[in-house]
Amino acid sequence: MDNVNFLRVQLFVFRLMGINLHNREKDFSAFTSFLIFAMVSFNAPMGNSVRQNLTNVSNVSDTMGSVLATSLTFTKYLTFFYYRRELVELVNRIRRILNAEMEAWPPAFEIVEAENRSDQRLSGLYIRCFIAAGVFASVKPLVTMGLAVMRTGSTMLELPYVAQYPWDNQVVYFYVPTYVWNMLVGYTAVVMALCMDTLLFALIYNVCAIFRVAQQRAIALGEVKGTAKEEFESLLQVLELHQTGLRIAEQLLSYFQPLVFMHFLVSAVMMCFVGFQAADWFPKPQFIYFMAFVSSLLIAVFIYSYCGEHLKHESAAFAEAICDSAWYKFSPASKKALLLAIMRSQRPCELRGYFFEANMATFSMIVRSTVSYIMMLRSFR
Repeated sequence: MDNVNFLRVQLFVFRLMGINLHNREKDFSAFTSFLIFAMVSFNAPMGNSVRQNLTNVSNVSDTMGSVLATSLTFTKYLTFFYYRRELVELVNRIRRILNAEMEAWPPAFEIVEAENRSDQRLSGLYIRCFIAAGVFASVKPLVTMGLAVMRTGSTMLELPYVAQYPWDNQVVYFYVPTYVWNMLVGYTAVVMALCMDTLLFALIYNVCAIFRVAQQRAIALGEVKGTAKEEFESLLQVLELHQTGLRIAEQLLSYFQPLVFMHFLVSAVMMCFVGFQAADWFPKPQFIYFMAFVSSLLIAVFIYSYCGEHLKHESAAFAEAICDSAWYKFSPASKKALLLAIMRSQRPCELRGYFFEANMATFSMIVRSTVSYIMMLRSFR
């Protein structure tokens, strides 16, 4: 599996959080705990800001976007902390299954390589978008202060995130550590979100690799020469592989179902708040930052939806693979088994958030609803 870059990006982002995905003993637990504490404690000054600016829609929307982002990241951390053992076992199980398939059936290597290449490309795009949003958040106050100095010759010290502190941030001695605190919060929110999201993408793509190997082996069954018993045994191996993929997918989706629900809910609300801010700042330079943030949220929801659509398609495509095989040459016992497999594949795996499915239709609905809510928020101004 190392030859197909299995979890290469994911292992890197977990190390940025001080977590060794395969070996808990090699974790930098103190570093991870420090980052999580810095992020969670930041909700106090942000909560103060919300309470003191309830009548200011612009300030509240700006602060609530940060509150929701940190809350979602903390939820992802708790999900990983609670299911870590099961997720690592799931990763190792998928690795063993795909290694066994590549050794027993050489064409499987190209399928596994293609799925992991797609995962690394998609995860890489996801990481670059979120890092860009984090960089914009860090640079925004510096750019704003620089422009103010050029225009007026003086400026007020600004921070990346809107919050109300019990000290005066216009004093340099307080401003510098507060700015560092803001940077730590942004780093933790971005990296921990990347850890869980890219891990989900990798697991989905590798489960799809299992489904695709089962499909191609089903198509190749017509080339198997032997007795009816040998034919039936070969068919059972393929059907068992497909059933294994279904069981792994169901297990994976049960772990991530609360996270999918939170991700879509929070992302939709955040896009409303941040989109309102973007429209409010147009055409000022700060507009670029908010648009980068909105773009990263849209890409995140899009990739979740795309992965859900991909998983659903590949889990259901086994029926098409059976129809493309030389099923008419099989023995009666094999044909009955194929009929049962086709019936089972009519119930595909779905990436769900309890009462909704993560697919492209849901993504389209969220985008339309977000635009409507942004217009509603602007009417309250």
